[in-house]
Amino acid sequence: MHTCTPTTTMPHIIHKQLSYTIRGILFDIYNKLGPRLPEKFYQQAITHGLKQQGITCEPEKQFEVIYHNQSAGKFYLDHYLENGKIILEIKVSSTIKPIHQAQTISYLKLTNADLAIIVNFGTTSLQDQRLPNFIKNKNPEFQWQPQSLTKNILYPELTNTILKILHKVHFTLGPGFIHRTYRNAVMIELKYLDIAYEHIRKIPIYYNNFLLGQQETQLIKVENQILLGVFAVKEIDEVMFLTMKARMKHLGLEVGFLANFYEEQLVVERVYNAE
Repeated sequence: MHTCTPTTTMPHIIHKQLSYTIRGILFDIYNKLGPRLPEKFYQQAITHGLKQQGITCEPEKQFEVIYHNQSAGKFYLDHYLENGKIILEIKVSSTIKPIHQAQTISYLKLTNADLAIIVNFGTTSLQDQRLPNFIKNKNPEFQWQPQSLTKNILYPELTNTILKILHKVHFTLGPGFIHRTYRNAVMIELKYLDIAYEHIRKIPIYYNNFLLGQQETQLIKVENQILLGVFAVKEIDEVMFLTMKARMKHLGLEVGFLANFYEEQLVVERVYNAE
């Protein structure tokens, strides 16, 4: 009687030897420098250590964020290794957080790199995490279900269109970029859909009909009906609401949205300027 012994297939480890060498450099840097220095010191040490080991390294490599075949802005990677085999992201934090992972996945998606390593120098022992690019060469489709809005809401159709645009931009880019990149992507989408908008960069500030000067705003007025503020901040606070209401009052608009692209999930807050 013959018996079959099941075989176990070992998972393929992407760039195993290169990863092993990089981890050795990272642990050596942590052991010699310790935790919680400014990121720039770790970045310089990593660059030096990688070059000593003969690893091709491009620190602060610049990439274009492309949306609908147009540039929405630029971003910089901490380290781009061996022509895209690995990207290395440096953190000095209490731990590697879900937002760090989500941001790094955004960079993997846009750079098409094979693997990302997040390294954290902010704790009592070095933390590092590998993120293979499982979405490489995949193009997931954006799905949107229009919201059921109450009958008395102003501009329901335009509201749903704006919400769809905001969620599509977040789905496409993910977190990890600056305000301007998301704002540009939203305007590209508005133009792509042939929706009228105005990019308001500055507005005049008056006191008792006396002109005090021009204030930078960076807001988007959509169809002369809704004011849109696009940000990437840790949280939308009360001051942002009050500022938005003041800008809406100045422009004679009753409805606005604050859209925050910072987290893994898009946060959109409605702002009303009813007298």
